Amino acid sequence: MSRRRSPDRLLAVASLAGLAAAGTAWGLSSDKSQPINVQADHGDFRADSADSSSGTGIYTGHVVITQGSIVITGDKAKIQVINNELRSADVTGSPSSFQQQPDQGDLIHGVAAEVTYDASRNDVNLITQARLEQGLRLMTADHIHYNTNTQRMVAKSGDDGDRVHVTLPPKITTAKPPAAAQPGRRKPAPVSATVKPPAAATGDAP
Repeated sequence: MSRRRSPDRLLAVASLAGLAAAGTAWGLSSDKSQPINVQADHGDFRADSADSSSGTGIYTGHVVITQGSIVITGDKAKIQVINNELRSADVTGSPSSFQQQPDQGDLIHGVAAEVTYDASRNDVNLITQARLEQGLRLMTADHIHYNTNTQRMVAKSGDDGDRVHVTLPPKITTAKPPAAAQPGRRKPAPVSATVKPPAAATGDAP
């Protein structure tokens, strides 16, 4: 289902730090140890072995795939499982979506006409009218590829001339609080002075 992109068509490269602070964009470390759940209107799974621990499933109609904090949705999905572990998922929809909660930071959420997820390589591809956001950070492009482990992102513009667009929120600055008085030091009292009026003159002056 994927549309292959030749390397010379990739027009923009950025670190995922452009969307998230460095070190905060990694997927939840416990995701891969969680069970895989698939919901759909229709499913067809064909095992590659007698124990059904490996195989390929085709699911259609309101497909929802979850594994830990990972949630992938779409109208149709092709899922490959090896030894009861999710190897890959190729999902199409109007739109399809991918989301994952990092160990730190805001939820990562992406939408596109097609989403491919290679769990073994930690690769996510958002293909056609792709949109990826985390908190107030946003990237839009025809095709967005990113790796949840290395934080490397590659985005390309489409044939219709739409360019890669990135929105980063402004830095929030707060007013500096007034300095607190140092303990043990008292504010000196105001100095006052009394000036005596001159003595009255008398007739005995020399």
